[in-house]
Formats: sequence, structure tokens, C-alpha cells
Amino acid sequence: MFLSQAIPLSLSIFWRLVIALPFMLIGLVLYVIVGTILELLISILFPTSAIFLAFLIIASASALPILLGARFGLQSMNVKPSNRIRTLVIPAVIYGAVQSAGMTLILALMLAIPLLLTSSEIFQLDAFKDVALRFLEPSLAIPAVAVVVAVFLSACSFRASMLVPIASASIGRDPDGLTYTPFRHFRASFGELFGLTVLSYVGSTTLYAILITLLFLSGTTETLSADAVEVRNMIYGTAAVRPVWSLIGLSVAIMLIGVWTYSLQCAGGVLGYQKLCEDLAIAASKANAQLDRASTPPPVTKTGPKMSPEELRALRKSREFRDH
Repeated sequence: MFLSQAIPLSLSIFWRLVIALPFMLIGLVLYVIVGTILELLISILFPTSAIFLAFLIIASASALPILLGARFGLQSMNVKPSNRIRTLVIPAVIYGAVQSAGMTLILALMLAIPLLLTSSEIFQLDAFKDVALRFLEPSLAIPAVAVVVAVFLSACSFRASMLVPIASASIGRDPDGLTYTPFRHFRASFGELFGLTVLSYVGSTTLYAILITLLFLSGTTETLSADAVEVRNMIYGTAAVRPVWSLIGLSVAIMLIGVWTYSLQCAGGVLGYQKLCEDLAIAASKANAQLDRASTPPPVTKTGPKMSPEELRALRKSREFRDH
């Protein structure tokens, strides 16, 4: 049910992001340039802060597209934002920094485990080929595969946990109508969103594999290699500058697949946000109904003295006698 709603919504988000993509790229470039200038100015006074500021700039730039996608998704469902697009910078810095730090920590922990399990002999080999061959041995290949799977699932888990808070941040309002609070409803609808996040990354990887296969089957790889050499010559000034359409087309295809991945994740966050809105509305209506029942006094029934059957017959006969 969740997936059947997410795919159509992701397409609605996708075409909106595609239209906004040129403006978004220009905005991100300007954002990075301005951030870099500020970083250089601040680093003059505080030299040790340069790395931290660069980290925040890169992290926030990576979070802005998914904030925009969630905003577009909620707007497509007639949800009016309570904030302006320019106010998304602060949530982008917060979520981008937290996500980047979390991913780095997960990767560091996962890499530390196989290194502890790896024999010290592997570090004494000189030839890279021998090292690569040693990693094909079961004693090393199994931990390596386990690390890759664990990192992937951990990354999907972390992203899925933040999709609903990101949706709230995109419009500046929580599902209960209150002003947006960072990280509120963290891990909301986690099961559905985790599966959807895994599907988005697996689906995009499959699409990339299909694209590469088609390039090999069509013989376009040789053209791309020659065009890549020509681009290098353009950079060094040994070739005339001209548009290289094969590389441009490949870049656009790769970018569109990435945009769809973001769109599907944004759709999941939007559906999780809407589900919370519906659940809160149902809970509020039930609470109001209980209050109404508690405040309404019980109905008063008028009861008179009960008469026996003999008394009723006597009363009936007396009325008949008066009629005659």
C-alpha cells in the first residue's frame, strides 16, 4: 500500500525537481561560492575552523535537494508551506551535518571491525595484486561483504529515520500544526520508509547498471573515451572548446537517475508526514467525542407508578362505564 502510493507521488516530485534542477544547480553553486568566501574570511580569524566550515557547507548543499523534493511533494498534495524557500538553509545545515557525521561514524565503525579481524600478514605484502588476491579468500571476503552490507543497511536506516522530520522542516510545520521542531517524529513510519529507502538505492543501482550495459552493447564507450580525451585537451588549451554532447547526455542520464532516487525517498517522507497528520486528526476527533460524551448529562426518563394487570382492567372498565 505504501509503495503503491509512493511511486506515483515520486513521479510528481520528479518532474518538479527536473524543472527546478537548472535553478537549483545555479543556487547551489552560488551557495558554495558564498560559503567558501565566508569560510576563508572566518578562517583568517579562526584557522582551525576552516575544516569544520567546509564540512558544513558540503553537508548542507547535499541536504537541500531532498528538502526541496519533500516541499514539492507536500505542495502537490495541497499542503501549504508555512515558510519560505530561503529558510531551508538552516535545516539543510542541521540535517546535512548530522547525516554526514552519522554516515562517517557508521563507516568508521564498520571498517574497524574487519581490520581487527584481518591477519597482520596482509599489511606486509608489497604488491597490490597480492593484496587484492588475498581479499578474494573466504577469510577476508566474507567480512568485507558483511561490512558493505552493514554499511548500506545502516545508511538506509539513518536516512529513513530522518525522512519525516525533513518533510516537516521543508514546510516549517509539524504534522500537528505546530511550528517545526528539529528531529521531532524521528523514526516515524520507520519500517515502510526503511524498505522504500533500500528500494530506491537498489533501483538506482540497477538503472546505472542497465545504462552501463547499454553503453557497452551500443559501442558508445569508445566514443565516450575519445570525448573524455578531448575534454582534457580543452582544459589544457590544446583543443577548441565545443559542447561534447555524448558526455553531456551521459551526465544528464546519471543526474536524472539520482533525482529519481531523491524523489522516491521524498515521497516516502511526505507519505509518512501525511500519515501522522491523519493519525493525529483521528486521535483528536476521538478525544473530542469523549469530551462531548463526558459533558453531556444523561437523559432523564419520566417514570410513573406501575399498575398491576387487575388494576389496569378495572381502570378500563370504569372508563367504559363512564362512556355509556
